[in-house]
Amino acid sequence: MLADRLFMKDDIGRQPDVLRDLAPRLVVLRDHAAGIASQNPLGRVWVIGCGDGLFAAETVSQAARQAGLDWQAVGPMDLLVEPERICAGDVAVLLSMSGNVDRTVEAAQLVHDRGLRLLAIVNGTGGRLGQLVRDRWSMDVADLAPFLCGTSSFAATIAALLALISGLSGRPGLDLEESAGILAEADRTAGAKLGDLDLGGVTGLRFLGAGAGIGLARYGAAKCVEVAARPVWAAEIEEFAHSQFWTMPPGDLVVLIVTSPAQAAYADASADALAQMGTQTLVLDSDDAPVLRASLRLTVPRVGPAGLCHLPGLQHLAYAVGVADGLDPNRRLHLKADEARFRTSRLLTRRSLLGTGA
Repeated sequence: MLADRLFMKDDIGRQPDVLRDLAPRLVVLRDHAAGIASQNPLGRVWVIGCGDGLFAAETVSQAARQAGLDWQAVGPMDLLVEPERICAGDVAVLLSMSGNVDRTVEAAQLVHDRGLRLLAIVNGTGGRLGQLVRDRWSMDVADLAPFLCGTSSFAATIAALLALISGLSGRPGLDLEESAGILAEADRTAGAKLGDLDLGGVTGLRFLGAGAGIGLARYGAAKCVEVAARPVWAAEIEEFAHSQFWTMPPGDLVVLIVTSPAQAAYADASADALAQMGTQTLVLDSDDAPVLRASLRLTVPRVGPAGLCHLPGLQHLAYAVGVADGLDPNRRLHLKADEARFRTSRLLTRRSLLGTGA
């Protein structure tokens, strides 16, 4: 029955097929980006978004730098309060699935008025952003259910940004079939290992990453915030030790996200140190970048481009935390049930949606 359907689990499981289905549109996006790059000397590439859009832009930032791009993953407020950072010849990429995030729309107007070349990446018509930015590309990933947290759409956003990087730089793009296989393998591993995870004594979760991996850490924390109730934070692995650590209850679960051998060495040292005060660590690592001293390991054979292999692990973990908190991650009705908080969220970020229930 529809009422019993596990929409979030289904959305996690369909990510390989979503990537495969995107293939023709990603070719169009890559070729369009190549056309943008050929028009004039390419300056900075401002990749502007909030929430998942910003996290995705951060997650692919290493790939962009390795391709020779001056990639600037920023929230819209970064440019709204410092518009002088924008220069002639820059390109702006606006990320928003709904297209109705107030600050992203304001930033789009700003960069439009400054004469930048613009591209909006949206899902569907793109709402207010789609009306403002003529040049837009839609993922056209159908929602499985209303108000579902971003899972397959995040994987699709990463794939879109990697195609964009390929087009702007002229470097080879994403092997979609290989990436789909990596996701499917990671989904099976994560589903099996996290389904029985005992979260009863966990007081909160801390998601830690380094380099481009900070985008994955912030994404993992955001998914827990969207579907669960217990406190969740994200931080860079070193800065955590200088700030959050000092007030962290020992019963928190520290989630370490690793995408390279260099990151693994630091994560391993952190896991060993945290064990001295009885704090458990869960590491998302891979065979070629192991973290052997973590309390728990979710190990995949291959990292994949831009950490794709870790998406199912972060998503299944959020699902498990939500269920352990007595909530329903498949519908997230607890968010709308708190009417004062939900209305305030729209006042903070999406005033155009007030009174619509969206």
